[in-house]
Parts: sequence; C-alpha cells; structure tokens
Amino acid sequence: MTDMRPVPVVSSHFLLPLLCWLLLCPLITGCYVDASSGTPDMVSQRLGELLGDPDSDVRLTAAEALGKIGHASANSLLITALNDGNARVRAAAALSLGRLGERESGLVLAMHLADSAEAVRAASALALGDIEPSGASEVRILKVLHHSETSARIAASRALLSLDTVSFSVDLVGALRDSDASVRQGVAAALGETGDARAVPHLEALLRTDVAPGVRSEAAFRLGKLGTSRILDELSTVAASDPDIVVRGWARWAAQQITPSREFGSERRLNQ
Repeated sequence: MTDMRPVPVVSSHFLLPLLCWLLLCPLITGCYVDASSGTPDMVSQRLGELLGDPDSDVRLTAAEALGKIGHASANSLLITALNDGNARVRAAAALSLGRLGERESGLVLAMHLADSAEAVRAASALALGDIEPSGASEVRILKVLHHSETSARIAASRALLSLDTVSFSVDLVGALRDSDASVRQGVAAALGETGDARAVPHLEALLRTDVAPGVRSEAAFRLGKLGTSRILDELSTVAASDPDIVVRGWARWAAQQITPSREFGSERRLNQ
C-alpha cells in the first residue's frame, strides 16, 4: 500500500528564526564561518536586503533583528522601513530606531506620530524617548500636537512626556485648548515636566475650569510639583468643593507638598 501520509510543511514560525540565526551565526562564538564575512556591518546589510522581501513576516523579523544588532549602519535602512506598507513592519522599525538611538532619526520618528496605525504612533512616541532630543524633533512633535487627527495629537503628547526634557513654549500652552481631554491632560503633564514657573497660571486655569476630572487631577498633581504658597487658597477651594473625589484628593495632596497640612487648614475643612 502506498504511504499516503502528507509531506510535513515547515512552519514560517520556524523558518524566520532559523533565517535570523543563519544571518547572525558569524557573530556567535563557535560558528565555523569566516569572521570577515560576518561583521555587524555585513549582517546588517544582509538583513537590510530582507527589508525588501515580499513576505511581511520576513521584513518584520529583519527590522527587529536590526535593532537587536544595534549597528549604526542599520539606521538608514530602518528609516526607509518606516514607509513599509505593513504597519507591523513600520512599528518594528520605529522601535529598532529607538534602540539604535541615532539623533538624526528623531525628526523622522516625530513625523510618524501621525501615522495611520496606532501601533506605529505608539512605537514612534516610545522610540523618541530613547533618542537624544534635538530642537528640530521637538518642533516637529509640537506641529503634530496641532494635527487635525485626534489620534496624532494624543501620540504627540505622549512623545513629549517620553523626552528627557521639555521646553516651555507658546505652542505647548496653546494645546491646552484642545477639544480632546486626553490631549489636554498630556499637555498639562508636559507643562509640568518643563519645570518652568510660567506653567503655573496655566495649570491653575485648568484646575478651575476644565470640564474633565482627569485634566483637573493632572493639573493638581503638577501644581504640587511646581506651585508655591501663593496657590494654597486655590488648592484649598478645590480640595473642599470640586465635584470629583479624585480631584479633591489630588488638590489636597498638592497642598501638602507645598506646605505642611497644619499650615494649609484644618482636616475638617479639607474633608468637606
């Protein structure tokens, strides 16, 4: 009787790791391959060729591997991969650029905060935090902060928070008028991160008038970091009368960061 058992098919989940292993093998001690053909630069170039493969899984694996190798020669390859037609590949390229940490990629990543895919926007925002900031990339992030798409503005606010330093600017303050509460909260947090005293009156205004409890809570928290005794009366009023219990709690906490509670008022007043 003829053996009718099917010929086993090798899964792509096995082939892709095997492919990367074969490419990376020259870098690992014990591989019997001429080391001159397996330098990080050469391996990066081979993986770069795979970024043009018709299979998106192959391109994805290549983009991830380039970030793990971490060779500077991969930077331009990954920047090109940010324009890949597959969102998973673009997101992997963004994260790998963050691992490489080359300053020149910051501007390109900032542009992809407005990518059509959430995964790419999130990856770009995260990667920007791993790259040495530049004035040009921060300006680009602020431009996206005023983008017509809400999702892009949210990504830009997250990117600002991922930076080591944020600069106080008119553009940043202007974004406090955004129609989306998530954006306003992110901008309030970014203003607090500037450490600039000019942010205080803007945070006070949010605490008094913003309709979203999350934004008012953020403003209270940031005032606890930046505020002075001048705003204690304001915090006292919010701690006693804001309709949201979380906002009242953060206002009380903020006041305690500025001065001991015994100088802020009685416990009875704060709990009203």
